[in-house]
Amino acid sequence: MRPIVYPILLVVFLAAAIVFLVLFIQSRYAYKKLLKKNLEEQESTFTFSDKIDYADIKADDSVEQDIIERLKVLLEDKKVYLDPDLTLVQLAKQMGTNRATLSHVVNQYFHKTFPALLNQYRVNEALRQLTDPANKDYKLEAIGEMCGYRNRQVFHSAFKRETGITPNHFRKISED
Repeated sequence: MRPIVYPILLVVFLAAAIVFLVLFIQSRYAYKKLLKKNLEEQESTFTFSDKIDYADIKADDSVEQDIIERLKVLLEDKKVYLDPDLTLVQLAKQMGTNRATLSHVVNQYFHKTFPALLNQYRVNEALRQLTDPANKDYKLEAIGEMCGYRNRQVFHSAFKRETGITPNHFRKISED
């Protein structure tokens, strides 16, 4: 009787293993299908961060309007935001004004802080870099560094704050 029990146990064990394997494969397939559907749905509702429209910004004072115009040149043409060491004081010095005046102009006319303004430009640059096919093999840390961020955590949190999704998630969405 004993020799018959072992083969039966072996058959039962193999049958159970096959059932678990099939269930595991089905659940992985269902998970991937659900993930793909979720990504497609988010892609349809996702919008890029808006670029600042400098034409809408009109200062009451000609000095402030001049600061706005010079800031536009430095941010959009010279892309000074790519410098990870850029500070409000350094930018004010480049513009020939002081920290307090530049901070006031940014707060008053852009309705955000200087770091928030830098992050907006950096995240928009990251969006361009992440959708560029030439950068598809770059790690997220490298993309963050190319956009002016010193470390991955700051890049990740700024990106998520601006866009509502993580850089990795955005990369997956844009690849499809």
